[in-house]
Amino acid sequence: MARQLALMIHSLDSPLGAVSKLLESRDCSVHVSRSLDEAERVIAAFPMDQLKFIFADLSICHGPPWHNLTERLRKEAQHIALVCYDPKHNQSLYGLFGYSGQATADPGSPHAIKLPVMIGDTPQFHEILNLANRYAMHDITVLITGETGTGKEVMAQYIHANGPRADKPFVGCNMTAIPETLVESELFGYVRGAFTGADRNKKGFVEAAEGGTLFLDEIGELAPSIQLKLLRFLETRQYYRVGESTPKTSDVRIIAATNKDLEEAIQGTGFRKDLYFRLNSARIILPPLRDRREDIILLIANFVFQACSQFQRSLKKLSSSAKALFLDYPWPGNIRELKSVIESAVMVADNEYITISDLPMNLQQYATGRREEIGSRAIRNIEEGERVVIEDALRQTNGNKAKAAEALGISTRTLYRKLEKFAIAD
Repeated sequence: MARQLALMIHSLDSPLGAVSKLLESRDCSVHVSRSLDEAERVIAAFPMDQLKFIFADLSICHGPPWHNLTERLRKEAQHIALVCYDPKHNQSLYGLFGYSGQATADPGSPHAIKLPVMIGDTPQFHEILNLANRYAMHDITVLITGETGTGKEVMAQYIHANGPRADKPFVGCNMTAIPETLVESELFGYVRGAFTGADRNKKGFVEAAEGGTLFLDEIGELAPSIQLKLLRFLETRQYYRVGESTPKTSDVRIIAATNKDLEEAIQGTGFRKDLYFRLNSARIILPPLRDRREDIILLIANFVFQACSQFQRSLKKLSSSAKALFLDYPWPGNIRELKSVIESAVMVADNEYITISDLPMNLQQYATGRREEIGSRAIRNIEEGERVVIEDALRQTNGNKAKAAEALGISTRTLYRKLEKFAIAD
């Protein structure tokens, strides 16, 4: 099987850094272009189905050439994931579009970010993503569980987008948003005259998702009578519209999600055991954000980029104290809460940096109560950032300390002092 091709569009005046190594570690064949014009020639030369990823240096993501490239990808290569990155902070990746093929031409556009973009680099996250990729390729029902705000719908979109139904509809349905008396008619549809006010035939979510994926969120809230009908549908792929006696057959994939403990719900609130076993054969458990703290900074970078694009603000950075607070805070609302906080901070921040004073009051109060711990963490963050910059400069100069010091804008004597401080090997 041919290796997936990843194209890096990387400006001449910035080092390749860790992004190319990351792609190679994922068994991608990496081709580097130094300009948008060169990238266009590479895209024309390679078979389009081999090209899966394009990573673009943020410094070139603007202007008519960038507009032309993204428009071409949107129209001709909807399977390609496009990601921008900052070469000076290449741990931060900003997804412009991925697999859905929907993108605007300028990363500064308020609509430039499209899901699904899965962000994370912990071993736990890669295990989850690997399982999701395996499930995606097989037409099986998947159950996604996890606390509220952990990204269950994003994961469902990711599975759909990476499977054989990617070019068909993805229809999401939140069970808690539909009154219990209307769930059946909304799910399966109804025919004219089925009940008072039914003056026409209406498609349900199942029919709307025909050929694609139906995502049933908060499935743990389904009434027992609807659970039974859903079970029958999963087993037979047949259903009845309300008011109709002839069954309809559907070709649709089901992905369900819940933040409930379904094993406990079976005992306490009447969730059907047979439906649980039918759903639980392929399951993904999303961890809370507090259990994947190493991914918080990556998520922040992406959300800052999204929010700055959406609200047309200049790209913000995170102060050391705010970063320390974000890493210390338990995030009970998980990724959803983190995204909301970032959006709020981007809107109110007047300066280049987002500081603690730009955050909601509950986070400010949390920081006040843990000032010493957060201060210590902030100092460690600064020192760690300094270490990374020095090590990167040494790598780019092949260990030449004089050149590294010049690139860093410090004296050779200062560099040696910092090498000793951080115990960086010569």
